[in-house]
Amino acid sequence: MDTVKQELLNHLDHRPWDLPKRKWFWYQEWNNAIFLHYKVEDNLLRKFIPKNLDLDYFNNETWISVVAFTMNKIHIRNTFQIRPISNFHEVNLRTYVKMDEKQGVYFLSIEAEKIIPTILANMMSGLPYKHSNISRNPDSFRLTGKRSEINIKYNISGKKNPTKLDQWLTERYCLYKNHNENLNRLEIHHKPWELMSINITGLNIKYNEFRHWVDFNKPFCSHFSPGVKVIAWT
Repeated sequence: MDTVKQELLNHLDHRPWDLPKRKWFWYQEWNNAIFLHYKVEDNLLRKFIPKNLDLDYFNNETWISVVAFTMNKIHIRNTFQIRPISNFHEVNLRTYVKMDEKQGVYFLSIEAEKIIPTILANMMSGLPYKHSNISRNPDSFRLTGKRSEINIKYNISGKKNPTKLDQWLTERYCLYKNHNENLNRLEIHHKPWELMSINITGLNIKYNEFRHWVDFNKPFCSHFSPGVKVIAWT
């Protein structure tokens, strides 16, 4: 095992529960991440969440987030990255849930830049990936798809001290998915996110299915991160 993975496995003090006993399966990097967070009425969320998942609340409020980032170096344990399919831009719309007191995320939408990684991600992770046209520059991120449209312009204004809300929204160490009518928990591990202040200079976000929920062009809070290195279990 290389030093990057070993260092991750040795950095555990921040975790809310122990690592799985079995060997991890995936390595990936989530880089240059933009987080946009919104309050949403829980009754709107409930119908999109599996019945055996509980909504997670912060100060009696439920949240959704748009997270736009670049996936890098994704590969299976004991293999190596294949650049054309291991690196791509991604945007997800997620909410916050828990089961058995393990707080995690549940994806309402996941869109990826490249067709082949989209197909492989659906097959191997069981997550609901869809393909969309995505591009990014150092100060912008753009997505055009059948279900959504996203255009973010921004600049970064320095490191920030995370609030309790910031940590609640980002420090999640599992995700939940439906698979063959069963609910599965996928465990992940990474170091704490390094969060930075972000100035949004232009914003146009449309999700057709969720357009009546919230004004996506008015996030309650937002931040940027250079990224995290991640290991994940099936």
